[in-house]
Amino acid sequence: MLFKGVPASHGIAIGPAFLLKVEELNHAKKKLTSQEEATAEIKRFQNAISSVRHDLENIADSMGDVVEGKQILEFLLLLLQDPTIKKEVENTILCGMVNAEYSVSTTLREVVKKFEVMDDPYLRERVADVKDVGRRVIEKLTGTENEALNNLTQPVVLVAKDLDPSETAGLKPGQVLAFVTDMGGRTSHTTILARALSIPAVVGLQRITSEINPQDILIVDGIHGRVIVNPTEEELNYYREVRKRFDEAESLLQQMNPGPAVTEDGVRIELAANIELPHEVTLVKKLEADGIGLFRTEFLRLVQKSGENEEDHFEIYKTIVEQMKPKPVIIRTYDMGGDKFRAGLDTVREANPFLGYRAVRIGLDRPAEFSVQLRAILRASVHGNTRIMFPMVTHIEQLKRIRDLLVLVQNDLTVRGIPFDKNMQVGIMVETPATVIALDLMLPYVDFVSIGTNDLTQYTLAVDRGNPKVAHLYDSFHPAVLRQIDTVVRLCHSKGKWVGVCGSMAGNPLAVPLLIGFGVDELSVAPPLIPDVKKMIAVVTTHAARQMAEESLSMETGLRIRALVHSYVIGKYPEILLDENDWETGG
Repeated sequence: MLFKGVPASHGIAIGPAFLLKVEELNHAKKKLTSQEEATAEIKRFQNAISSVRHDLENIADSMGDVVEGKQILEFLLLLLQDPTIKKEVENTILCGMVNAEYSVSTTLREVVKKFEVMDDPYLRERVADVKDVGRRVIEKLTGTENEALNNLTQPVVLVAKDLDPSETAGLKPGQVLAFVTDMGGRTSHTTILARALSIPAVVGLQRITSEINPQDILIVDGIHGRVIVNPTEEELNYYREVRKRFDEAESLLQQMNPGPAVTEDGVRIELAANIELPHEVTLVKKLEADGIGLFRTEFLRLVQKSGENEEDHFEIYKTIVEQMKPKPVIIRTYDMGGDKFRAGLDTVREANPFLGYRAVRIGLDRPAEFSVQLRAILRASVHGNTRIMFPMVTHIEQLKRIRDLLVLVQNDLTVRGIPFDKNMQVGIMVETPATVIALDLMLPYVDFVSIGTNDLTQYTLAVDRGNPKVAHLYDSFHPAVLRQIDTVVRLCHSKGKWVGVCGSMAGNPLAVPLLIGFGVDELSVAPPLIPDVKKMIAVVTTHAARQMAEESLSMETGLRIRALVHSYVIGKYPEILLDENDWETGG
């Protein structure tokens, strides 16, 4: 029996299934009869919070040098200590006269609902983090902590509806050969941890927990996203050979020389990192990235007590640019609204949020609030190599108003005697065909551009990548997308401006040669992808890359373009392309 899902952590594993049953974030209501009982319930809740905090800190301490694991556990601790959530739980106990377990479950279910409707997959997958914290608190309150993983007697393949990040952080690679889940995606904290721990994983299998019995033998193909239940001897022999090849490829990656990303013919390519939270800088430095090509600041609204607090912003930006100095840090202003972080925006429900009230459209509508973030970024600019970038600019009037507002903030800082970098580079995201077509009008007002290939693809092809009915039409290798990338690079270089790519194409092994061929100056990817992308760059010559890029512009389909690049790369570095999904299916 074969299941296909999302390859979340590469590798091959063969072993017996172990089914892990995890309760949903739910608990029955119990009515309280007195204020004294309510006070006691609040005390139980506070004690449970303290106990969970202690557990998470112990797990973090046990992770040794797995930096990614410690960072994710720090994020869970931030959620655990969120004053808004804690206050809501306590108010529900007091006002509703209900037990702590019920108050925790109902409060966090509301938080989960807000995340589940977000179109951004990274934000949507933070649901697992909220559930993780809630489950642990409820287990403390009810005394039902799950010790199943601590009592394993043999190495197993873990099978679950979903795995919480903190559970994954506690997995022992020697005991857990791999894991497979009904839910999950590539960017969840659970899958990031699986990659950090080198545990093969396939997620998004939808119904595998209802189809597998304990001790069934499973082959987990984390390279192609396949799970085979009770395989034949022929299948076992085949996958043992694949596992051997994969292990050899991983050994090559481990031997990769540190230092900059350089093509086979010696051309230096700038390889930066995309980050969400300040603690990710540790991993970025460990991987020797050339800087931070995209710091998404939207999450500050979640983890800060006040999203509009200038000092909070300043301290975070200052810390990051100081840690990365002298390497550049590109701070993107809020990309709020539309599909994410609508709370507090007082907007009506939008039928199509991606075409709605978002990003600089909100900022320019609320200049006083926008200026708070601009002041914090400018103040931080003197502490390191800081650059600012504005998302979703589609009109030249928007860009002029942004520059005018920036000048007003600079003048205010000058009057107040507060230093800032007067030569800080200013850039914009290229995310729509309108920006591509009107870019020659915008370039006099910017120092650089960064291409957001996810949105550019979505807007170019009129495809909502979160809609399963049309998601198969979403293709960043579509000729219309590649031709726009080529246009942007040529135009920018003709005006002496540099071009980065911070969308998912920058981390796609088949796209990297094309982007180099088009002449992109910088690639910015999720930190875990840096080693693979660096290796991909190392086996490409700029001459061959230019030839492939030029040839791709006359091809009719994304599938043919993938095949073109694949035929070149497979002969240079076959190990990195064991995952054939991207070129076979157009996915």
